[in-house]
Amino acid sequence: MKNSKSMMFVLGASLAALLGSSSVAIAHHDVVSLRGDLDIGSDAQIPAKRRIYKDVDPFERTWKEQPPSMPHKDYSITMKENRCMECHSEETYKEEEATLIGESHYLDRDGNKVNRVTGSRFFCNQCHTPLFKVEPLVDNNFQTTSRR
Repeated sequence: MKNSKSMMFVLGASLAALLGSSSVAIAHHDVVSLRGDLDIGSDAQIPAKRRIYKDVDPFERTWKEQPPSMPHKDYSITMKENRCMECHSEETYKEEEATLIGESHYLDRDGNKVNRVTGSRFFCNQCHTPLFKVEPLVDNNFQTTSRR
């Protein structure tokens, strides 16, 4: 009895080792890394610096509440200061030829209008992102619907 148990153990361990090594060999040849054919220890190429679209007309939005993208760099926003408001506030947007901040940014969670940007809308870059000139990773033929 002892002999057959140890024999089964050896057979099971051998089978596991064989299956494990063959699946690693198969996976090694089938998997293609995003790093290309670079060895894991080598340095990847530094990506090209992305260029920001500047002085472009706003892109058409595809749904009513879609936040517009920024045709400029992402400015610093801290708990005490929001540099976006230097150009996009009601007092300065005309002079700066900037887009006026949306009325929804002045509504509290109950829908009441307040006299400053609400806390949930204070950090502009949580919804608004800069536009970069980059090649698309995948083809896109998205078309907006006329129901907005």
